[in-house]
Amino acid sequence: MRIQKISYAPTFGYNKRLNKQLNQKLDTAAPDDEMANTIRNLNNYCNSTEELIRTSKDETEEDDFLNAFLSPKYTLMELVDIKYPELNYPKREQKSYLNEVPKNYDPEDIPWQKVAADEFAIFISEDVFSDDEDVQFFINQNSKTEAKPITKSDKITNVISKIAETPEIVERFQPTFSSPKGFESLGGMHELKGELYDKIIYPATHPEEAKQDFAEYGKRSPRGIMLYGPPGCGKTSIVEALSVESEIPLFKLKVSKAGSSYINQTSKNYEAVFNYVAECAQMLDTPCFLFIDEIDGLAKGRDGEATSEDLKQMSTLLNLIETARDRNVIVLGATNKYDIVDDAIKRRFDAQVYIGMPDDETREEVLKKTLNKWLKGVPLASNPNDLKEIAEKLDGFPTSAIVILADKASDRARKDHRRNIVKEDFYDAIENNQNLKIKEDNYKEERKRTRIGYSRG
Repeated sequence: MRIQKISYAPTFGYNKRLNKQLNQKLDTAAPDDEMANTIRNLNNYCNSTEELIRTSKDETEEDDFLNAFLSPKYTLMELVDIKYPELNYPKREQKSYLNEVPKNYDPEDIPWQKVAADEFAIFISEDVFSDDEDVQFFINQNSKTEAKPITKSDKITNVISKIAETPEIVERFQPTFSSPKGFESLGGMHELKGELYDKIIYPATHPEEAKQDFAEYGKRSPRGIMLYGPPGCGKTSIVEALSVESEIPLFKLKVSKAGSSYINQTSKNYEAVFNYVAECAQMLDTPCFLFIDEIDGLAKGRDGEATSEDLKQMSTLLNLIETARDRNVIVLGATNKYDIVDDAIKRRFDAQVYIGMPDDETREEVLKKTLNKWLKGVPLASNPNDLKEIAEKLDGFPTSAIVILADKASDRARKDHRRNIVKEDFYDAIENNQNLKIKEDNYKEERKRTRIGYSRG
């Protein structure tokens, strides 16, 4: 029996919707969840091996790849079915492969999707692992690291769980697989990273040296920093990377839920959040970040139309930010509408940092980091000349749009017989998505500010 090589360019046999659902669940798993990490590694391997099957032009080589694909795929299906039974993963995968098998084919030339689907059917009818001990043995054998001790994140969770009540309008940031891994995840922004380290990370993580700096130079511990600029340029990612880099717990205030139609309730909500984060800082004996994204929604400039309730809410917020430093809370704010934020609120932050559109170097670094995540993107990521040309054409696009355009370029390459991603794929994506550009002048102050977010040094 020969495995037939299908002449058309098919889509992946795996169910894309199912694969997305699986990745969403993996993204919410704890970083030290060994089963989730094993599933993630197996899934990446199976997807890459399947691509080798599809692109192979040699029948013998294709057979070898298929054999290398099936065994890990059995294990992947078993582990996913144990950890996430609600996905019904094995049967949905088998159905997806069967749907791709051509209706008419020579019985002597069996499509490889049919071979895989038949093997999956046998697998589904059997119990590969006899009990949970076998599953744990497999995970221990295939995990890249040995069993991990209790992490700092676990300790923080244990301490915080002892606090009686968590306000509904605050949530703790816990890094996922797709979260920034620290400053190394941010392309460019060298000057900004240096300032954040000097103003926040160093004094927060070296309290004795910070006390000496205050005694000798009057340099106080940070009260907070406000990031502002065009949307999609990485303000939220910077805050999350700062938390990971410094290992300082980060809490986010849910601005959309902070307001209330009841008199005094909004002010009480503000107080509850700050008190909660301050209590966490006290119990953990470490500073804590409180991030207020879209702070303009809470702190618009006061004018003649402001009610007494508006003024009271603003006064409460001003006082809470003013006293946050003494409670070991560092307030981080972000806004796309800097001009409408109340001037008194701005003055409560140690610095207001403009995060502008990415410069040439940053665009290149973002492209390189994005492309290196994909098997078919690595060759382009290793070509500095092509990266430079693409980065020049991306002038005017925010960071988030660059990632979107990379996805679109990848889709174009995939549809073209799964070739490597090339610069022409980007040129096509750029030409057809000019609407993603942003006019930066709409987000700047009237007076010119230094582009502290980016530098070439």
